[in-house]
Amino acid sequence: MSNPSLIPVLRGSRGTLLQFTGDALTWRRDATEVTIPLQAIAGVRTEGRTVTVELLAPAGTPPAVHRVDGVSQAAAAVFVPAVTAALPERTEEDGTVDGSALVSSYTEPEPEHDPWEHMLRNVAIGIGVLSVASAVVAWILGDLGGAIVVLLGAPIGLGITAFGISASYPVFLQCYLPRFGITVEAKELRRYLGNATYAYTELDGAQRTIYGSKVSGVPYVAYAAGRPDRRTLCYSPLKTAGDFVFALLVLLVGLGALAFVVFLAVVMNLP
Repeated sequence: MSNPSLIPVLRGSRGTLLQFTGDALTWRRDATEVTIPLQAIAGVRTEGRTVTVELLAPAGTPPAVHRVDGVSQAAAAVFVPAVTAALPERTEEDGTVDGSALVSSYTEPEPEHDPWEHMLRNVAIGIGVLSVASAVVAWILGDLGGAIVVLLGAPIGLGITAFGISASYPVFLQCYLPRFGITVEAKELRRYLGNATYAYTELDGAQRTIYGSKVSGVPYVAYAAGRPDRRTLCYSPLKTAGDFVFALLVLLVGLGALAFVVFLAVVMNLP
Protein backbone atom coordinates (compact mmCIF):
# COMPACT_ATOMS: atom_id res chain seq x y z
CA MET A 1 0.00 0.00 0.00
CA SER A 2 1.19 3.54 -0.72
CA ASN A 3 2.73 5.56 2.09
CA PRO A 4 0.28 8.38 2.96
CA SER A 5 3.16 10.68 4.00
CA LEU A 6 4.58 10.54 0.47
CA ILE A 7 1.30 11.44 -1.26
CA PRO A 8 0.57 15.19 -1.48
CA VAL A 9 -2.60 16.76 -0.14
CA LEU A 10 -4.66 18.30 -2.93
CA ARG A 11 -5.92 21.80 -2.21
CA GLY A 12 -8.43 23.24 -4.62
CA SER A 13 -10.75 26.19 -5.04
CA ARG A 14 -13.23 27.26 -2.34
CA GLY A 15 -10.95 25.70 0.28
CA THR A 16 -11.64 22.15 -0.90
CA LEU A 17 -9.14 19.54 0.29
CA LEU A 18 -8.56 15.92 -0.75
CA GLN A 19 -6.21 13.78 1.33
CA PHE A 20 -5.11 10.15 1.27
CA THR A 21 -5.09 8.65 4.78
CA GLY A 22 -3.97 5.10 4.03
CA ASP A 23 -7.28 3.25 3.89
CA ALA A 24 -9.52 6.10 2.72
CA LEU A 25 -9.71 9.48 1.05
CA THR A 26 -10.85 12.50 3.04
CA TRP A 27 -12.73 15.18 1.09
CA ARG A 28 -13.24 18.41 3.03
CA ARG A 29 -14.89 21.73 2.24
CA ASP A 30 -15.84 24.37 4.80
CA ALA A 31 -17.39 22.54 7.77
CA THR A 32 -18.15 19.30 5.86
CA GLU A 33 -15.81 16.31 5.91
CA VAL A 34 -16.47 13.19 3.83
CA THR A 35 -14.57 9.95 4.41
CA ILE A 36 -14.40 7.71 1.32
CA PRO A 37 -13.04 4.19 2.01
CA LEU A 38 -10.85 2.77 -0.74
CA GLN A 39 -13.32 -0.13 -1.02
CA ALA A 40 -15.95 2.38 -2.21
CA ILE A 41 -13.84 3.89 -5.00
CA ALA A 42 -14.12 2.75 -8.59
CA GLY A 43 -11.38 5.03 -9.82
CA VAL A 44 -9.60 8.37 -9.55
CA ARG A 45 -8.85 10.47 -12.60
CA THR A 46 -7.50 13.89 -13.42
CA GLU A 47 -8.53 16.29 -16.16
CA GLY A 48 -6.42 19.42 -16.23
CA ARG A 49 -6.66 20.93 -12.76
CA THR A 50 -9.67 18.83 -11.72
CA VAL A 51 -9.41 15.55 -9.82
CA THR A 52 -12.50 13.34 -9.74
CA VAL A 53 -13.14 10.45 -7.35
CA GLU A 54 -15.72 8.08 -8.83
CA LEU A 55 -17.52 5.67 -6.51
CA LEU A 56 -18.65 2.13 -7.21
CA ALA A 57 -22.25 1.81 -8.35
CA PRO A 58 -24.54 -1.11 -9.27
CA ALA A 59 -24.82 -1.81 -12.97
CA GLY A 60 -27.08 0.68 -14.69
CA THR A 61 -26.79 3.26 -11.91
CA PRO A 62 -24.86 6.52 -12.47
CA PRO A 63 -21.88 6.57 -10.08
CA ALA A 64 -21.56 9.29 -7.44
CA VAL A 65 -18.47 11.48 -7.74
CA HIS A 66 -16.48 13.89 -5.60
CA ARG A 67 -14.48 16.59 -7.39
CA VAL A 68 -11.72 18.96 -6.44
CA ASP A 69 -11.22 21.85 -8.87
CA GLY A 70 -8.23 24.14 -9.21
CA VAL A 71 -5.60 21.74 -7.85
CA SER A 72 -1.90 21.80 -8.66
CA GLN A 73 -1.32 19.68 -11.76
CA ALA A 74 2.08 18.62 -10.41
CA ALA A 75 0.48 17.41 -7.16
CA ALA A 76 -2.34 15.68 -9.05
CA ALA A 77 0.19 13.85 -11.24
CA VAL A 78 1.59 12.24 -8.07
CA PHE A 79 -1.69 11.85 -6.17
CA VAL A 80 -3.81 10.04 -8.78
CA PRO A 81 -1.38 7.21 -9.69
CA ALA A 82 -0.51 6.63 -6.01
CA VAL A 83 -4.16 6.35 -4.94
CA THR A 84 -4.97 4.19 -7.97
CA ALA A 85 -2.18 1.79 -7.01
CA ALA A 86 -3.58 1.59 -3.46
CA LEU A 87 -7.11 0.62 -4.58
CA PRO A 88 -8.05 -2.99 -3.76
CA GLU A 89 -8.41 -5.50 -6.56
CA ARG A 90 -11.91 -5.72 -7.96
CA THR A 91 -14.05 -8.84 -8.28
CA GLU A 92 -17.25 -9.57 -10.15
CA GLU A 93 -19.21 -8.91 -6.97
CA ASP A 94 -18.05 -5.29 -7.00
CA GLY A 95 -20.49 -4.67 -9.82
CA THR A 96 -23.32 -4.81 -7.28
CA VAL A 97 -21.66 -2.66 -4.60
CA ASP A 98 -22.99 0.85 -3.95
CA GLY A 99 -19.95 2.89 -2.92
CA SER A 100 -22.16 5.72 -1.62
CA ALA A 101 -23.39 3.43 1.17
CA LEU A 102 -19.82 3.07 2.44
CA VAL A 103 -19.14 6.82 2.55
CA SER A 104 -19.53 8.69 5.83
CA SER A 105 -20.01 12.44 6.25
CA TYR A 106 -19.54 14.75 9.19
CA THR A 107 -20.51 18.42 9.45
CA GLU A 108 -18.95 20.51 12.19
CA PRO A 109 -21.47 22.36 14.38
CA GLU A 110 -21.63 26.09 13.85
CA PRO A 111 -19.46 27.98 16.37
CA GLU A 112 -21.70 29.22 19.14
CA HIS A 113 -21.94 32.80 20.28
CA ASP A 114 -19.74 33.35 23.30
CA PRO A 115 -21.74 35.14 26.04
CA TRP A 116 -18.47 36.46 27.44
CA GLU A 117 -17.89 38.58 24.34
CA HIS A 118 -21.28 40.25 24.81
CA MET A 119 -20.63 40.79 28.51
CA LEU A 120 -17.16 42.28 27.97
CA ARG A 121 -18.52 44.63 25.31
CA ASN A 122 -21.18 45.87 27.72
CA VAL A 123 -18.57 46.24 30.47
CA ALA A 124 -16.36 48.32 28.16
CA ILE A 125 -19.29 50.60 27.33
CA GLY A 126 -20.14 50.90 31.02
CA ILE A 127 -16.54 51.80 31.89
CA GLY A 128 -16.50 54.55 29.31
CA VAL A 129 -19.83 56.01 30.44
CA LEU A 130 -18.88 55.82 34.14
CA SER A 131 -15.49 57.47 33.54
CA VAL A 132 -16.94 60.32 31.51
CA ALA A 133 -19.75 60.84 34.01
CA SER A 134 -17.29 60.97 36.94
CA ALA A 135 -15.08 63.45 35.11
CA VAL A 136 -18.07 65.69 34.31
CA VAL A 137 -19.19 65.66 37.95
CA ALA A 138 -15.67 66.61 39.11
CA TRP A 139 -15.52 69.39 36.53
CA ILE A 140 -18.92 70.76 37.58
CA LEU A 141 -17.71 70.81 41.19
CA GLY A 142 -14.80 72.96 40.08
CA ASP A 143 -12.09 70.33 40.25
CA LEU A 144 -10.66 70.52 36.74
CA GLY A 145 -7.45 68.67 37.70
CA GLY A 146 -9.42 65.89 39.33
CA ALA A 147 -11.66 65.67 36.27
CA ILE A 148 -8.63 65.19 34.01
CA VAL A 149 -7.14 62.55 36.30
CA VAL A 150 -10.44 60.65 36.46
CA LEU A 151 -10.99 60.90 32.71
CA LEU A 152 -7.52 59.55 31.91
CA GLY A 153 -6.95 57.14 34.77
CA ALA A 154 -10.34 55.69 35.63
CA PRO A 155 -10.82 53.79 32.33
CA ILE A 156 -7.45 52.11 32.82
CA GLY A 157 -8.15 51.08 36.42
CA LEU A 158 -11.72 50.02 35.72
CA GLY A 159 -10.69 48.14 32.58
CA ILE A 160 -7.96 46.17 34.35
CA THR A 161 -10.31 45.40 37.26
CA ALA A 162 -13.06 44.23 34.91
CA PHE A 163 -10.59 42.04 33.03
CA GLY A 164 -9.45 40.51 36.31
CA ILE A 165 -13.05 39.74 37.28
CA SER A 166 -13.81 38.23 33.86
CA ALA A 167 -10.64 36.11 34.06
CA SER A 168 -11.69 34.83 37.50
CA TYR A 169 -15.01 33.37 36.34
CA PRO A 170 -13.51 30.79 33.91
CA VAL A 171 -11.19 29.67 36.71
CA PHE A 172 -14.24 29.16 38.93
CA LEU A 173 -15.85 27.04 36.20
CA GLN A 174 -12.63 25.00 35.79
CA CYS A 175 -12.73 24.18 39.51
CA TYR A 176 -16.48 23.71 39.97
CA LEU A 177 -17.91 22.01 36.87
CA PRO A 178 -15.57 18.97 36.65
CA ARG A 179 -16.62 18.08 40.22
CA PHE A 180 -20.32 19.01 40.21
CA GLY A 181 -21.27 19.16 36.52
CA ILE A 182 -21.43 16.68 33.65
CA THR A 183 -18.18 15.73 31.90
CA VAL A 184 -18.09 14.38 28.33
CA GLU A 185 -15.31 13.65 25.87
CA ALA A 186 -14.66 16.24 23.16
CA LYS A 187 -13.12 16.19 19.68
CA GLU A 188 -10.64 18.73 18.41
CA LEU A 189 -11.84 20.47 15.24
CA ARG A 190 -9.32 23.19 14.52
CA ARG A 191 -6.14 24.44 16.12
CA TYR A 192 -4.97 28.06 16.23
CA LEU A 193 -1.44 28.30 17.60
CA GLY A 194 -1.91 27.48 21.30
CA ASN A 195 -5.73 27.43 21.16
CA ALA A 196 -8.26 25.09 19.58
CA THR A 197 -11.95 24.63 18.86
CA TYR A 198 -13.55 21.46 20.24
CA ALA A 199 -16.88 19.77 19.51
CA TYR A 200 -18.79 17.77 22.08
CA THR A 201 -22.20 16.15 22.45
CA GLU A 202 -24.33 16.66 25.53
CA LEU A 203 -26.25 13.79 27.10
CA ASP A 204 -29.46 14.95 25.40
CA GLY A 205 -27.77 14.70 21.98
CA ALA A 206 -27.19 18.43 21.43
CA GLN A 207 -23.92 19.12 19.60
CA ARG A 208 -21.95 22.16 20.71
CA THR A 209 -18.54 23.72 20.25
CA ILE A 210 -16.16 25.40 22.67
CA TYR A 211 -12.98 27.41 22.11
CA GLY A 212 -10.07 27.58 24.52
CA SER A 213 -6.45 26.79 25.22
CA LYS A 214 -5.12 23.56 23.76
CA VAL A 215 -5.78 20.57 26.01
CA SER A 216 -2.97 18.07 26.47
CA GLY A 217 -4.12 14.48 26.08
CA VAL A 218 -7.75 13.49 25.57
CA PRO A 219 -9.96 16.62 25.73
CA TYR A 220 -12.99 16.71 28.02
CA VAL A 221 -15.71 19.32 28.50
CA ALA A 222 -17.63 19.84 31.74
CA TYR A 223 -20.96 21.65 31.66
CA ALA A 224 -23.87 22.43 33.96
CA ALA A 225 -27.06 20.44 33.31
CA GLY A 226 -29.70 22.73 31.83
CA ARG A 227 -27.21 25.59 31.42
CA PRO A 228 -25.24 24.98 28.20
CA ASP A 229 -23.65 28.42 28.49
CA ARG A 230 -21.88 27.28 31.67
CA ARG A 231 -19.16 24.99 30.33
CA THR A 232 -15.41 24.68 30.41
CA LEU A 233 -12.62 22.58 29.02
CA CYS A 234 -11.04 20.35 31.65
CA TYR A 235 -7.43 21.35 32.29
CA SER A 236 -4.72 20.05 34.56
CA PRO A 237 -4.61 21.33 38.17
CA LEU A 238 -1.33 23.07 37.37
CA LYS A 239 -2.86 25.13 34.55
CA THR A 240 -5.93 25.95 36.64
CA ALA A 241 -3.68 27.17 39.46
CA GLY A 242 -1.71 29.29 36.99
CA ASP A 243 -4.91 30.83 35.62
CA PHE A 244 -6.03 31.61 39.18
CA VAL A 245 -2.78 33.36 40.05
CA PHE A 246 -2.94 35.37 36.81
CA ALA A 247 -6.54 36.48 37.41
CA LEU A 248 -5.74 37.44 41.03
CA LEU A 249 -2.71 39.51 40.01
CA VAL A 250 -4.68 41.33 37.32
CA LEU A 251 -7.49 42.06 39.77
CA LEU A 252 -5.05 43.45 42.36
CA VAL A 253 -3.35 45.63 39.74
CA GLY A 254 -6.71 47.02 38.64
CA LEU A 255 -7.82 47.81 42.19
CA GLY A 256 -4.45 49.40 42.89
CA ALA A 257 -4.78 51.58 39.78
CA LEU A 258 -8.23 52.72 40.88
CA ALA A 259 -6.94 53.54 44.35
CA PHE A 260 -4.09 55.54 42.82
CA VAL A 261 -6.52 57.53 40.66
CA VAL A 262 -8.65 58.38 43.70
CA PHE A 263 -5.51 59.36 45.62
CA LEU A 264 -4.34 61.70 42.86
CA ALA A 265 -7.78 63.27 42.55
CA VAL A 266 -7.90 63.96 46.28
CA VAL A 267 -4.34 65.30 46.42
CA MET A 268 -4.95 67.67 43.51
CA ASN A 269 -8.04 68.98 45.27
CA LEU A 270 -6.20 69.84 48.49
CA PRO A 271 -5.69 73.54 49.20
